[in-house]
Amino acid sequence: MRRLAALLLLLAGAVSAQAQWQIFAEKLPKPGTWARYQHETLRDGVVISTSELSISIRPGMDVGGKPHVWFTVEPVAWLGSREQAPLRLLLSTDMDRARAGRLIENSQEIVFSNPVKGAYHMTREDIAWVSKWANLSYTSELGADAPATETIVAAGRPCACERLKMLASTVTDPPVVPKQTIEFKGTVWRSETTPFGVIRAEWVEKTTKKDKSHEESRRLTLLASGWENPSAEPVDRGRDFSVWRLIFNR
Repeated sequence: MRRLAALLLLLAGAVSAQAQWQIFAEKLPKPGTWARYQHETLRDGVVISTSELSISIRPGMDVGGKPHVWFTVEPVAWLGSREQAPLRLLLSTDMDRARAGRLIENSQEIVFSNPVKGAYHMTREDIAWVSKWANLSYTSELGADAPATETIVAAGRPCACERLKMLASTVTDPPVVPKQTIEFKGTVWRSETTPFGVIRAEWVEKTTKKDKSHEESRRLTLLASGWENPSAEPVDRGRDFSVWRLIFNR
């Protein structure tokens, strides 16, 4: 039962990640496009950890007569994994801001390429089932901020950016563990001169469980971007998703 409860809470973190990744998913670029970001975690204004996050596009397939691509974020953990690995979301090439704001539910398929336990994939039915199981609800909003434009230095150059306000929340209220709420509040600086449109993003995550809450700040800054010939190898989709395999770490 403890493992089951832990998995339900870990789901909140996994799906709430869309509040971060949705900012990259509108107007998806062509396959072969990539970008690297510096990812910083801050507490009380002090950087406590630094890593790199990569975003890229691989060729996908047609779904319902519409072209789709694999939108890849790496390295990340997913659904309680100890390992970090590429996470691939199969998305329509015509994603707009509204659909990107509900990124997970608009994914046709999700593949997590765990390097230790092997890859597995989730269908839309799997995603819906797990979300219902955790009694998950969320909101996501990306809108105009003040000032409307601002110049940001990233990847070694100044860039005139549109400044946007990011507000999001994720709530899980499963039957066996306390209700948990994660709130996101921050700023995104966008420019169409770079792939995925994001120059910088900063936000505060506030997690509340029972009567306790804590805050953590995060910052993403563009390091480099470009294009290269995409791999012709199909994505290894691995095994079918199984919640029991996750619970018992198999």
